[in-house]
Amino acid sequence: MLETLQESWLAHAIGESQMITALLSSLHLIGFTLVMGSALISGLRRTGALLADVPVGDVTRPAGRALATGLAISACTGILLFVPRASGAAANPIFRVKLTLIVAALFVTVLLHRTMVTSPLASTGMQRLGGAVGLALWIGVALAGCAFILVE
Repeated sequence: MLETLQESWLAHAIGESQMITALLSSLHLIGFTLVMGSALISGLRRTGALLADVPVGDVTRPAGRALATGLAISACTGILLFVPRASGAAANPIFRVKLTLIVAALFVTVLLHRTMVTSPLASTGMQRLGGAVGLALWIGVALAGCAFILVE
């Protein structure tokens, strides 16, 4: 199935055009910058290292919207960048680690938002731990993405 995808007209159009690849890569990076910036702001707020005098929800709600926007941009462009090299990327263990970290980071981010922002019972210690775990996962995504680029 990946070979069929890789042989499609779309894969050839993207793979044979440096301009299209550069545009998609640039947009992918812009989207990921939104993701990382949002994750850093909300994670640092949850740990208490940034904006400690501002309620958690006042920081994490807008950061969450920016993260979702960045993730949508990165996902769309990432899929298009994946198409011309589907077989190689899917076989690459670093790429699989990156996708796993994205899923884990999203899970933690959504879980934190639902339990920590909406629940008045969320403890400060749990908020800090959750913020640190979320930060670590998103940083892992960034490092895995860099490693994937270097290895490929």
